[in-house]
Order: sequence, then C-alpha cells, then structure tokens
Amino acid sequence: MLKNFLLSILLLFLITANAAYSYDSETPIRVGISDSTFQNYIYSEKDFYTEGVLEITDISTGEEIKAADGNIRISIENGYFQIYHEGQLKKSYITGPIVIKSLDGNGLIGIKNHTRAGKPALYRGIIELKQTIKKSNGFVIVNVIDLKNYLKGVVPNEMPVSFGLEALKAQCIAARNYALRPRDKYYDEFDICDSVACQVYFGAKTEKELSDRAVEETDGLVALYGGELILAVYSSTAGGYTESYSNAFSDPCSKEFPGEDIPYLQAKPDISGMKSLEKEEDAREFYTSKPETFDNNSSYFRWTRSWGIDEFIQMLNTTLKEQAAYVSPGFSDSDNFEKIREIRIKQRGYSGKVMFIEIITEKGTYTIGKELTLRRLFKKNGKALPSANFVCDLVRDENTKEIAVKFSGGGFGHGVGMSQYGAGKMGKTGSDFIEILQHYYTGISIGTVPFTITSERGKNVVSQSFYAPYGKAEIKINEIRGLSEFTIIINEKEIDCELNIMHKKNKIDISKYISKGMNTVEIIIPSDYSGSKMLNAYIEVKGSNNEY
Repeated sequence: MLKNFLLSILLLFLITANAAYSYDSETPIRVGISDSTFQNYIYSEKDFYTEGVLEITDISTGEEIKAADGNIRISIENGYFQIYHEGQLKKSYITGPIVIKSLDGNGLIGIKNHTRAGKPALYRGIIELKQTIKKSNGFVIVNVIDLKNYLKGVVPNEMPVSFGLEALKAQCIAARNYALRPRDKYYDEFDICDSVACQVYFGAKTEKELSDRAVEETDGLVALYGGELILAVYSSTAGGYTESYSNAFSDPCSKEFPGEDIPYLQAKPDISGMKSLEKEEDAREFYTSKPETFDNNSSYFRWTRSWGIDEFIQMLNTTLKEQAAYVSPGFSDSDNFEKIREIRIKQRGYSGKVMFIEIITEKGTYTIGKELTLRRLFKKNGKALPSANFVCDLVRDENTKEIAVKFSGGGFGHGVGMSQYGAGKMGKTGSDFIEILQHYYTGISIGTVPFTITSERGKNVVSQSFYAPYGKAEIKINEIRGLSEFTIIINEKEIDCELNIMHKKNKIDISKYISKGMNTVEIIIPSDYSGSKMLNAYIEVKGSNNEY
C-alpha cells in the first residue's frame, strides 16, 4: 500500500511538474505526441505495448492494472476511459489522467501503428493520457521524459549527425533552451509538441551515438543573455545573413508586426563587415549571386520559383483569401483580379528579408506583411516559399506584356538565430560550439540556468552539475542582498568566499577547481529564519579561445 502511495505521488509530480524550474538533466518535459501526419494530437483510442510488463495507473483513484504480455488498448467514450487487455474490458468509467509505465524489458513504451523516421515509435519515460478540454471524447498522449533523454530524441532529428560534433553541441544548447523557454505555448495539456511546429522529437529509436555524445558533453548548459535564458530560435538555412527577430516575427502577445526587438537576436552577415541589405539593389545583388558564406552547403542556399502569369494570378486569388486576416484592406471573392500591374517590395529587413509587399491589380492594391505569411502567400505546386528572402521580377514579352513571374531567393525557414547548415560548416572549419552560438546569438554566454537562493532554512543551498568543455568556469553573480560570505563546494572541495571583493568584480573564477568534463558545484549561504539574505547567480563556462 505504501509503495503504491509513493508511486502515485511520484507520478503526480511528473504529471504536474512544469519543464520550467528544476533546470537540470532530470527536468521533466511534457511532450505531446502527434499522429503520423504530425498535425493531430487528439485520439479516441490507441494501443500501447512494451517488451516486459505494462503498468497502467488511474491517477484519480490510484488503482493499478498490469498487462503481463505488454499490450493494452485504451479508448474514451462519453468522457470516460476504458482499458482493454486481450480484447477484454478490464476497467471502465475512468476519468484519468492515466499513466502508463514499462516494467522489466527495455523500459520503452511503443504506440502501435505509430512510426517515426520509418521506425516503430518507442518512448522512454512514462506515457500519460489526459482528456482534452478542446474536444469531447478525446485524449492527448503525453510523453513525460527527463530533459536529457528528450534531447537525445530531438537533436539527430533536428540536425544531421554528419554535421559533426561541435554543430550537434550547438544544436543541443539551442534545443535545451527551446524546451525550457519556448516562444509560445499553444497547448494546455503539455509543454511542447513533437513536430516542426515546436522542435522535432521522434523518441528512442532515432537516437544516434554522436548526437548522444553531444547531449552528454553539453549537459547542464544553456545559452544566457543578461543572466536569463535566451529564446533560442533557429532555422535550417539563413542564406548567409540572419535576420533580427523583430523583422520576422510579430509580438506574441499583441500580434503586432514588426515585433519587439530582442537584443541577442540581431541580424548578422556571415561575411564580416557586409552592409545591410535593406535597399532593393543590395538585396538583389546578394540573392542573385553565390558569395562564400557558412550556408553554401545547403541546397536552399539559393533557389528560384517561377510561375506563368495566369498560374500566378490564380494562385494569388486563392492564397490572398487564405491569408485574408493579414491582408490590408482584406480580400474576398469579390476582390478576385485578372491582371497584376506591379509587385512592389515596401520594406526589407537587414538581411534583405521581405517584411511588407504590395500587390497592385486592376481591382486595387493589397499590402501583406510578415515572414511566414509571405511564404504562405506565394505558393508553387501547393508548397510555401522556402523563405521570405527574395527578389521578384515580372517577365514580359517583346510587347511588354507580362508572361511570367520569377522569384530569386535564399535560405530555408525564418532565418532568425542559429542557421543549422551554417553551424555545420562552422563546426567543420574549426569553430567550437560556443563560437558557433556566439556568432548567431549576439552577446550571449554559455552556462548553467540561473538560480536564486535565500537564507531561509531549506532554501539556502543549490547544487548545479554541468559539463565544462575546457575546464574553465566562473560564478557570475547577478544580485547579492545582505551577504558578506558564503561557501562553495566544487567537486567535493570546500571553499569559503568573502563577498567584499566579489561584489566589486561581480564574478569569481573557479577554473582551478574545475575539470574538463562533468562538475558539481554546491553553493551554501548561512541560514536564518528571516530569509532576508539572497544570492542570484549562475556558472559560466568558456570556449577554447576564451580566457579569464
């Protein structure tokens, strides 16, 4: 009885814990598992299996059911779960949530008729089934898994392992940041989805040795700016020039475009000293040529799309209605046009990314803005443009009649933050993962998740474990209140620190106590009942070319 009670408490912790605030490799991440189309997250029934024994727990009552042959079917009807084993109804009228755990065997849970990367979908951790509030008689499948194993199922699916270890490490850091701090949270039942709408997570069967090593050798590390986790957005190919966040994304709250500026997500060319491409002639020169950049290895480094004029008009009459919410002054069936007089770029970002465009027709002028909207506006064979980095030409015959439209562009994706192909080339040409990340995210540092401890009893100690790639690290102090000293235990060696010198420098070099590889640092401040003393800090690691 006690064992079952403790297990229920543990499961409840896993279910209710937010990815947010334990901040280490054991942090539980709640991942929504989609169907084979990667669009639907709501199910009416599903089969689960394992090599050993499946244990199914009804969290609402604590009741357990075990399937010795490792197979179970769960469905939902009239707001209640039903559990079937070997075709027989074992339990009904369950409100849930239901937690599924694998006992014995390899510890992996499979979802029948689910594949990922052509392989059976198998997952570490536990599976939670929870009724959805968005649809009656439906449930979501949530894989509750620790952060480290989650990343092992993400990194090789977001970046080819052929890109090399240092690029994979950079991808690990970006993916870890994104898991802990996603741009938007669209889902009530889980933290993050498993598709390109968030970041691709395919589970245990897609893990690779080299990407696993990259996860291990960045364990405990995140990207920071001003002592806080950054929003580490990334895309496949920037085209040789990344864009500032505000010029590609709308504000997540107000939905206004351009969005608010983010200081570490600034436009940056791969070519040192290159000027801005806001002017039409500069953007045209760049995207109709192939200069040497970090992105040249991508098949999307440069691309073209062409339409016959009638095809182009027909396409726009459809897509302008699809994107009508973003079209000024709107677009409906009555606005269908037969002629295009001009396509005018109204505003470009620093990378030459189109921000606003005008389409001038015999029916009127329509203004459309924002990166993703523009990509979805100009479709070819039903597919959106690879990026919004493009120049356009109306092709005319000898009588100056429009006969075709041609777009010439570069890049694949939004082009903000890290370019994955760029990271691959940087890693292959000698840059370590810290140099890669600091190229794409302006002014950042790499370190542990910041912590705050107070002198209140039980809240005056913190322990952080992290991988130091070059055995160099320092404690960065963001804020101190009421402290004159504290104790640091580094890899079991105790060090007493006085704060009068540290407060002036706001940092303390601990490199002589740090080894290359995993390290553990415990920080203890004197305890009292008032909790009036406080320390906020993090541990920063350095790359091969950085010195303290």
